Amino acid sequence: MSAAMAGNGAGRSDIAPSQSRHVPVMLGEALAALAAGPENRVVDATFGAGGYSAAIVAKGASVLAIDRDPSAIAS
Repeated sequence: MSAAMAGNGAGRSDIAPSQSRHVPVMLGEALAALAAGPENRVVDATFGAGGYSAAIVAKGASVLAIDRDPSAIAS
C-alpha cells in the first residue's frame, strides 16, 4: 500500500497532483482510539490515499480497505 496512491481530489483535472494528496491529520488520535495490534482486524471504509491504513498495518493489524472512488486504489 503506497501513500502515493490517488486520493482526495483524484480524477479532477483542476487540482494539481501535489494538491490531491490527503494528509491524515488525526492519525495519532485514530491509532490511539483503535489500539490496533497484531490480533486486530480493522475496516477502513474511507481508504482514500491509504495513510491511515498504512499506519494501522504498521502496527501489525490486518486492514480491509474500501473506498467509493475506484481511482483511490487504482495506482
